[in-house]
Amino acid sequence: MIKAIFLDIDGVVCLHSPKKPNDEETFDADSCSRLKETIDQTGCKLVLSSTWRLFDESIRDMLEQFKKFGISKEHFLGKTPLHDERGEEILAYLSEHPQIVTYIALDDQPFPRSKFPNDRLIMTQCDSGITEEIKQLCIEKLST
Repeated sequence: MIKAIFLDIDGVVCLHSPKKPNDEETFDADSCSRLKETIDQTGCKLVLSSTWRLFDESIRDMLEQFKKFGISKEHFLGKTPLHDERGEEILAYLSEHPQIVTYIALDDQPFPRSKFPNDRLIMTQCDSGITEEIKQLCIEKLST
């Protein structure tokens, strides 16, 4: 029995900063630390649902950034398949991995066209990422 977070990157741990030129996004230390705390407190695994999963270089960059916060490749189960909509991608992954019994999706965008359960989607703001409140909600949902 596995608990999983389906993880978007942009707007969740890689945040838009108006102080950076050209709308550059950077990995947010607080969001990454809170993600690691959630992993530690729940024993969950990560499944990459972000478009970052489509490019090997992006995955390498992400893992390099996460390493600074104690999140390694071993914390990941895999990545979602490519479909029309992210909610459908997550549902497809779940149907092929029945050992995942509890899950949430962390994303800064809704899944309006899918049958993804709204109570399993935890939305972040693109400029604040994983706040303390969002971390607590993640822990609560993964613990039930």
